[in-house]
Amino acid sequence: MEGTIRVYIVRRLLQTAYVLLALSVVVFVAVRAAPGDPAQARLGREVTREAVEEERRAMGLHRPIFIQYGIWLSNTLRGDFGKTISYATDWVILDLVLEKLKRTIPLALAALLLAVAVSIPLGIVAGVRPYTWIDNSASAVALFGVSAPNFWVGLMLILFFSVRLGWFPASGYGPLGDGLNLRHLVLPSIALSIQMMGALTRYMRSGMLDVMTSDYIRTARAKGLPERSVIVRHALKNALLSVVTVFALDLGGLLAGALVTETVFQWPGIGLLLLGAINNRDYGIVQAVVLLTAVIYVMVNLMADIVYGYLDPRIRYG
Repeated sequence: MEGTIRVYIVRRLLQTAYVLLALSVVVFVAVRAAPGDPAQARLGREVTREAVEEERRAMGLHRPIFIQYGIWLSNTLRGDFGKTISYATDWVILDLVLEKLKRTIPLALAALLLAVAVSIPLGIVAGVRPYTWIDNSASAVALFGVSAPNFWVGLMLILFFSVRLGWFPASGYGPLGDGLNLRHLVLPSIALSIQMMGALTRYMRSGMLDVMTSDYIRTARAKGLPERSVIVRHALKNALLSVVTVFALDLGGLLAGALVTETVFQWPGIGLLLLGAINNRDYGIVQAVVLLTAVIYVMVNLMADIVYGYLDPRIRYG
């Protein structure tokens, strides 16, 4: 079993390399097909056309696009994403992205913990007691979670908890380790977690409904096992299979959701960085952020596939 899993992991890593290569081509071409000129954006509007053309040559944009891609890919494989063009002082793009990622990770982790802490128990209770008022309430909460857009939830949270009650800041970021940071973190983490919370609740409930009517659950009850033991030791493990799939997909989606959430709350993380880079035609930042997000996304899904084998012995990686 262990050797088979190793072969599977190697095969998936090779597939991941192909996926990332194809994605790099798509992103590279797409950002250059977008309207606007990065040389013009860097110099401003009050410059001559000759100055713009000179800047384009300095940035290498006068070369054919396949040569530009080859140079960029070669540098990227060495960990060199270049320097920014949208800042007064040139930043090394990798350093800037990692610096912003340090601020996005606490937000994503807080949203993740909040979603899991609420959705898993709620889904279990709803699945164990179907069609009761608890189940109906949980289903309503889950439906609201998957339906409500992040930006709308964020605006409503700001309006109620910041503007009316004044309990939490409406925007900004406090330094890590400072108590003020936790107050800044509360509202954006709730807004970011709401959709993941709804999806996990629904899948947890559905998984529990499926397994609670299984023969092995009836057998466990017939043996006289306590209901809590039946749920935790027998039902929960199998009900988590579908949840792991959604969890992996939503975990990658947290970084995409951070783009909207960080914009609403002006949280200076990777989402706000990406939005600014798109507006300023900063190709290097856009490509670095998208590739980094893709790497995280595919690695999380690889880990989810491996976890399947440990949750369900019937799954093999042949």
